[in-house]
Amino acid sequence: MSNSSPNVESLYNKSLNQFCDSMNEEILQNVLKWLPPSISLQMIWKILRVNDGCEKFVYNHMLKDSEISSINRGREIAQMSLQNSGYVAPVSYRQMSSETHEGFATIQQTKFVDCFNFSNYFNLTLFSKLVDVTNYRSQLFTIFQICVQIKGFKFPQHLADEWIQIEIEDDNDNINVHHIEQGLKLGFFLGDAGWFNECALVLSHTYKIITTKWVCLDRNLELVKIIQCLTKWLLVVSNYHNFDEAKIVLQHMLQTIDIIEKIEGRTLCIAYAYVAVSQYYYVLMEFNEAWSWAVKAVYELRDKSADILKLLVISHAIRVCSVLNKLSTAKKLINQLHTYEKEIDQNIYVDMLLNEACYSLKADLAKDSINSYYIALDSRRNLFGYYNLHTAIVFVDYAYARYVCDYSTTDFNEAMRSILQGIFIMEKIGLPNDNMLLVNAGRIKALILEEKALDIMDRGIDIYIHEGIRDLQADGIKRLLERMKKNMLNEAEALHLKALKVSLQAVGVKALLTAKSYCNLGRLYQSQEKYTQSEQMHLKAIEIKESILGKDNPEVALSLGHLASLYTYQLKKYRDAEELYLRSKTIYETTYGRQYTGLLYDFQGLVEVYRELNNTEKLNQYNENIFRFHETREAWLHQVHTAVDENCTKDDLSLEKFKCILNECACDK
Repeated sequence: MSNSSPNVESLYNKSLNQFCDSMNEEILQNVLKWLPPSISLQMIWKILRVNDGCEKFVYNHMLKDSEISSINRGREIAQMSLQNSGYVAPVSYRQMSSETHEGFATIQQTKFVDCFNFSNYFNLTLFSKLVDVTNYRSQLFTIFQICVQIKGFKFPQHLADEWIQIEIEDDNDNINVHHIEQGLKLGFFLGDAGWFNECALVLSHTYKIITTKWVCLDRNLELVKIIQCLTKWLLVVSNYHNFDEAKIVLQHMLQTIDIIEKIEGRTLCIAYAYVAVSQYYYVLMEFNEAWSWAVKAVYELRDKSADILKLLVISHAIRVCSVLNKLSTAKKLINQLHTYEKEIDQNIYVDMLLNEACYSLKADLAKDSINSYYIALDSRRNLFGYYNLHTAIVFVDYAYARYVCDYSTTDFNEAMRSILQGIFIMEKIGLPNDNMLLVNAGRIKALILEEKALDIMDRGIDIYIHEGIRDLQADGIKRLLERMKKNMLNEAEALHLKALKVSLQAVGVKALLTAKSYCNLGRLYQSQEKYTQSEQMHLKAIEIKESILGKDNPEVALSLGHLASLYTYQLKKYRDAEELYLRSKTIYETTYGRQYTGLLYDFQGLVEVYRELNNTEKLNQYNENIFRFHETREAWLHQVHTAVDENCTKDDLSLEKFKCILNECACDK
């Protein structure tokens, strides 16, 4: 009805409201059975009185006021703000009991009224009817989550099982085609709705039907269904960090891509399949390979490709080139996307916003990055509910971003509240203890714990020990703070060791995810004053990274800097430290240029080394380098942030322009 005149629209809504006012359970059953899908879905939405019909939960990226409201709501969620006597107060880390979590979750859950037992009738048949209503997809996500709230977290699994257990006739092509379409729609929806494992089960079964039971005379149609199935399947198992299954799906995907690419004069666009492969490597931290596939996806686009596909492909490229510190390229792609003035589906827009947040974080735009995460938290909660993996993942990603942003202030309270919420949700909805998403969340919690532990002595002494405190009392307070510090570091160690164990089981020794765990343990053991173990962990991380990436990769430089720090500040191996810092510096300058943030830590380390070695000339040189670094980076970032590309045209997703940006071309296209 969106194209109708206001009067017709108003009359239509008035009729729907009157119908809903006379609703009872018997009428509802007939509505669900006989009325068209679009009308049925709208009536379900009205009778459930979702959030009491309040529009304050609706985010529209086209409206500035809506953006500000969403940021404020997201901030309240991240800070776990509770209404206390008419004002909002954030919950402190010390108050984070399970009761606090449960109470806050209850407040955040979608509000509804199920007077007519609607959830009893939401089965596979009704879903298959409603899923075709694409212009009300956001409402269907929320309605589905309401059914989860009523029926429990196993409801998506039961729906998947119900479809998988349907017996089909091997020799009936029409039935097979219908079942394949139903499987793809169910699988895609479950994946989009945040139920990754259930999505993978459905798509795995669908792929089996396509490749073993369907006798399709149209080879192109068969390849379309195969690539559609594999693309979503690879995306969800990668994002769920199920790497055993992802490896298998990847092999099927690469074989299918190879077949399609060899079709002479092909018209089938498989850009999103390339994005899925890119995302697989991105999750494994193999960023150069991820970038190769992301670029390939851009070049695969056609002028006639749907706008949404173009937006998704370019947005993914922004995330990958940001993590590779290709910030100028990322910014140009962002500027070009921002010329698109049409309304975008809320879920897709939030995906794009999260990718842009990666750029903002790397480009020292902390406020922009944080606000993007606030909007994402608010939108994910509104669409999918608080108890949802999409919501949990945003909490975890935001916690890490906040940890990075707050590193200089040592105020990690909001990062801690966010990571605890992410872990709480993942555990509540049933993620296994060895799931790498959950384990990674624990790893980020360990990073935050370590920083809070290191800060606890200085901050605690400032708070509790002041003039008038007796020496005996002060000693007691110091012992208490030392014990708190030790306990926090021990908890962090347990989390890092678990991450290492699960990583070894999931991806093996020769993997960057495993190297990250060794790297984290190296830093933690340094904080625990276990210097021999720290050195061993850092050397192991360097060995793995060099074996995968070569000796001159920035990831290797990161670990070189960590080991150099240990040699400088604890083991007093100044010559060894100097060699490592200089090697790290060379890698960063060669790869990223003189404006990369990692250089600052190398310069600071070298200043300390040359101070201890009484090398005044080098000491002065690197003090000067630090001063110049801040000037250079500030000027470079200003140029990146303020650069105006006169070739950006309004509302134009020009593929030639995107290709020029990727090629760093200065032509006038």
